[in-house]
Amino acid sequence: MSIRLAVAAALLPLTLAGCGPQTPEDARAFSISKCEKRFGRMAPDPTQGNALCTCMVDRLAEQGLEVTDVLGPDGERVQEITRSCGRQVGISLPM
Repeated sequence: MSIRLAVAAALLPLTLAGCGPQTPEDARAFSISKCEKRFGRMAPDPTQGNALCTCMVDRLAEQGLEVTDVLGPDGERVQEITRSCGRQVGISLPM
């Protein structure tokens, strides 16, 4: 293995570590923030948008899912959870 390749391999985890959330709490907050930017806009007020996204992120995580799983084989389950959270906080979602 060349020196350059060895240095690059050693630095890669350090580089990637700075790119995303560091703890489960950070990951949750990041997911809620992303959700609010995409789905929270459908809410009449920011408080409802936050409640919708908190519900979605937490309930999806309980199932081992993420919002992006809507595109995969678990898509119907993701939509069901999303609609349920919308009803819970009083938001009608076009899904």
